Amino acid sequence: MKSFQIGIVIILFAAKLGMAAHAQPVSISDPEQIFESGLDSFESGDYSEAYLLFRDVYERGRVHRKTTAAYLMAGKSLHRLGEYLPAIQLMEEFQAQYPDSRYFAEARDLIAAARQDLQYAEWNDGAIRLGLAFPLSSGELAITRSVFAGIQLAVDAYNRRHEQKVKILFRDTGSTDEGARFAAGSLVEEGVSVIIGPLFSGQVHAAANVTEASGTVLIAPLATDPTLTDGRRYVFQANATLSERGRSIARQAVEYMNLETIGIVEEAGSEVSREMAYGFTEELDAYGLMPQFTYKVGSSFDWNRLPQLIGRDTLSSADGIFFSVYHDDQTEASRFVQNGVSGLQAAGLTPYILGPSPWLTLNIDRLGTAMKVYYVGIDYQSTRMSVRRFDQAYKEAHGGSEPDRWVYIGYDIAGLLLENLEGDGDLAGDLQRAPLYEGVRMRIQFGEARRNTALYLFEHTPAGPQLVR
Repeated sequence: MKSFQIGIVIILFAAKLGMAAHAQPVSISDPEQIFESGLDSFESGDYSEAYLLFRDVYERGRVHRKTTAAYLMAGKSLHRLGEYLPAIQLMEEFQAQYPDSRYFAEARDLIAAARQDLQYAEWNDGAIRLGLAFPLSSGELAITRSVFAGIQLAVDAYNRRHEQKVKILFRDTGSTDEGARFAAGSLVEEGVSVIIGPLFSGQVHAAANVTEASGTVLIAPLATDPTLTDGRRYVFQANATLSERGRSIARQAVEYMNLETIGIVEEAGSEVSREMAYGFTEELDAYGLMPQFTYKVGSSFDWNRLPQLIGRDTLSSADGIFFSVYHDDQTEASRFVQNGVSGLQAAGLTPYILGPSPWLTLNIDRLGTAMKVYYVGIDYQSTRMSVRRFDQAYKEAHGGSEPDRWVYIGYDIAGLLLENLEGDGDLAGDLQRAPLYEGVRMRIQFGEARRNTALYLFEHTPAGPQLVR
């Protein structure tokens, strides 16, 4: 067991995730000086900073004079913070690594005290425990901080309205599968009712192996792997999978646009494109329809040559065409679609263009075409009063800074979850049966598959995406 896994419980550091991240020493390299700074922080009552300083000392690559003392003091800091289980785990790790240390007896006494305090806290704490399992590594820290901030606002609002409070427990996944498993196991041991996280699909799979066995609900906020919920009862997926994007626009094409003949254009060699096209085809089949054609574009230069490559007659037989195009670089995706539409317009064709996500830099208006473009999206930045109130609350709590999309995602997922905490005790069943949840920026509805199927439908206009339904 590695020490970085011992529960970096940022939520207790004044509920300021960013504070702990910035409290780590960067200018002091001598471990003895850092240790002394840790003692100063401990004696002044700043136990969160003391823990981080002591941890910096004992995590050094080589053993030195202050290694074992720093271990003990880090455990004492966690104990003072009320993080009894992490303190116990850290001291057990210390005893295993340094059985001959002169601090062994103190570590044993600290474990006994922490166990007694933990038992007392469990007897007297009637709060609902919400677990968060996110990474604190530098590459993902910004996302973690934002998602956490949104969740914190939702919990604060809930606690103001309810006598029974919600308590957040945070564990660092370390951006690894092993770390995700450990974080989930630690939260399950602490009796959380539900876990939000981890962020990414591989780590969700690892954590789910733990939570599923214990019957603990886990909500994956960002992961898109379509197999996450397969064979599992307690895993829920808030982000729309790639295949669900295809299914969603197919439903809209049939039910809202009344289209019956639809072709598909994929990107050859793209697993993302293939998966979205698969979902689209599967949904058409549910309506008793088949794609009019499926064509895989092999070169970026071929997009404006679709009439020549597919055939004008084949294209003209379709009322709509699904462009299965999605890139992290949204500008590149828009460019491909722009070229495809340009080629269709030059051939005198005006089918509906259907997409799996907003192509925000698409500009077909200069072509003078009558083609309509519709696409689905997982979030929507509206100007509703509830959104303005949320923005104001966030800015007041964060020094006037604007919330980003990750903040909204954290807030909306937590909002749905908190709305279903007072059910019949079967949280997994309640989430499956829950009606459509309209958050400040995203819709969520899980259903029997436990995957979010609630996407927005937009129409492309010169002013940008306009919400249709």
